[in-house]
Amino acid sequence: MSNKNPYGQAADAYGNTAAETDQRALEGKVLLKSARQLEELAKRLDGEEKVPLTDIGDAVEYNRKLWMVFVNDAMNEAHPLPQDLKNNIASLGVFVFKRSTDILVEPTPGKIQTLIDINRNIAAGLMKQKPAAKTEGDAPATPPSEPSDPIIA
Repeated sequence: MSNKNPYGQAADAYGNTAAETDQRALEGKVLLKSARQLEELAKRLDGEEKVPLTDIGDAVEYNRKLWMVFVNDAMNEAHPLPQDLKNNIASLGVFVFKRSTDILVEPTPGKIQTLIDINRNIAAGLMKQKPAAKTEGDAPATPPSEPSDPIIA
């Protein structure tokens, strides 16, 4: 038996797993987890259930903390993402924070659905496999279609 405390063991296990896991896929999975929590909340509200404020706060807070991580990474000048992409992440994060506050003030399924859609769309993009390296003679890739949600654009 190890003399390590349980927190140290958990941190070691996470560190070992995180090193072996694709970061993009991990971020996508966490976004989907948050989307599922928010979806359950929206369904409860839509069913006119009297949902305790703590349940609303828990789901919204989890999502907000997740986006805090993304925004903090985007604000890091040493982060390898292109600056325009980091700016877009930060702007989207600001929207998520404002919407989270709106939900806490007046929780409605429609407001929550917006956050669900954002999380799922970002997760889908993160979990796509990276395209194979282009070789000479390959046909040019088809440009992506315009996003349907102006918030994500």
